[in-house]
Amino acid sequence: MKHKGLLLIPLISLLFSCAQSAPKVYKPKELDPNKHYDDVYLIMGQSNASGVSEYSYLESSHPEIYQRFTAGEEKVEISFNTVQQWNRVFKPTTFGCGHDKQYFGPEIGIADYLSSYEEKSYIIKASLGATSLQADYITTKGKKKELYLKFVKFIKEQISVLETGGKNPRIRGVFWMQGESDSFLMEKGDYYTAENYLLNYLRVDLNDWIYDHFNFVDAYIFTRGICWTMPELINNAKQRLADENEHCYCIKTNGEDEEAIYLKLKCESGEEDDLAHYDSSSMLLLGQTAGKYLVK
Repeated sequence: MKHKGLLLIPLISLLFSCAQSAPKVYKPKELDPNKHYDDVYLIMGQSNASGVSEYSYLESSHPEIYQRFTAGEEKVEISFNTVQQWNRVFKPTTFGCGHDKQYFGPEIGIADYLSSYEEKSYIIKASLGATSLQADYITTKGKKKELYLKFVKFIKEQISVLETGGKNPRIRGVFWMQGESDSFLMEKGDYYTAENYLLNYLRVDLNDWIYDHFNFVDAYIFTRGICWTMPELINNAKQRLADENEHCYCIKTNGEDEEAIYLKLKCESGEEDDLAHYDSSSMLLLGQTAGKYLVK
């Protein structure tokens, strides 16, 4: 009997070790009707997520937006890391949180939409221009790359900032604006597979702050003109992901049908300023549209 009892010890230890190392799964917690939650929205991707749209042009085209976000929208606070510049302290959402200080990204339109709600909310942006999903975030084999790990760490650190300040953060979802760089890599990889990994990894890695559900909002990349090599393949992959997963949405941005919005590239100076990034009105519209899906 002694020998049999001793044999059970390593077996129990092995089972305990397996339980300890079991991977986390996506299992949103139930909302407690007696608790207040502070809604958090994420922005991730490459340059059109960081923002390379010049806010000065909004002074004439959208004067109310220009005045409000020059002063700062206090109902929606933002913390961001675009690598070129970052801010770890949450502040009222203003212009200048883009790739550089004269630029803005989807956060302005998102904050404009969120400001119509009574409760205060928060945006965390983590993005970097000229980066690829498959090379910098997640491979088609599911390997987490350095940039993904860096940005998830930043997001968690900023969630901790909110918690330290007495908030009860609930991550509602992410707006993912990316794919232009990957249009050059389609022959080497599969965007759908890598993005599917991204969706599931974000949900698992941020599960501690997810209640009820987590929205993944995507958007088409630009197809008109000659800027990207195979944009239709990227957009088809984005649409497939949205069609096959709950709480996933894909914004059509090329005016394809009645549900689509129509975005334009930068040409506000009267010339073709930029064949890769959106003009100020288009970036504002993109953010406003993303905001509608993030709160679903």
